[in-house]
Amino acid sequence: MYKLIKARSVVRIPPSEFGKPLEEVSINELRQQYQEKLIKDLGLVLAILDIKVNEEGVLVFGDGATYHEVEFNMLTYVPVPQEVVEGEVVQVDNYGVFVNLGPVDGLVHISQITDDNLKFDNTRGVIFAEKSKKVIQKGDKVRARVISIASATSSRLPRIALTMRQPYLGKLEWIKKQ
Repeated sequence: MYKLIKARSVVRIPPSEFGKPLEEVSINELRQQYQEKLIKDLGLVLAILDIKVNEEGVLVFGDGATYHEVEFNMLTYVPVPQEVVEGEVVQVDNYGVFVNLGPVDGLVHISQITDDNLKFDNTRGVIFAEKSKKVIQKGDKVRARVISIASATSSRLPRIALTMRQPYLGKLEWIKKQ
């Protein structure tokens, strides 16, 4: 799920940036501090938007920089259990398929793709169903449900487990035929 979060912070403007526009320097500092970072309870920060900088800064003894209060919005992504998502298959392995959900990839284990008995064909790089002859490969568009999320750390994105073994889930071509 994507969220737009309003936040407040203090941004440090180094003396080397004093001649440049305050908003431009501030947004660059905020992007460096927050963007593409995983923040507990907020999720993965994708973008910094709509910045408002207090023009009056504060000087700290011994530091030549100015410190300014800022208000801004952060666009974040937080996977939610039971959420239905659509994405593209980006990798097929003998244990399942990886689906790109936008900012992160999720794994559909081979046992969670369909009720049919599945086999991995290493030469073609596909997973196929023995009875129904359904095939899933890189580039296919799929719909899946988030079934679990392994907690993330500051250095690793969350691991997202997906299922396609429910009605109206699976490869979009399969759903249209139902």
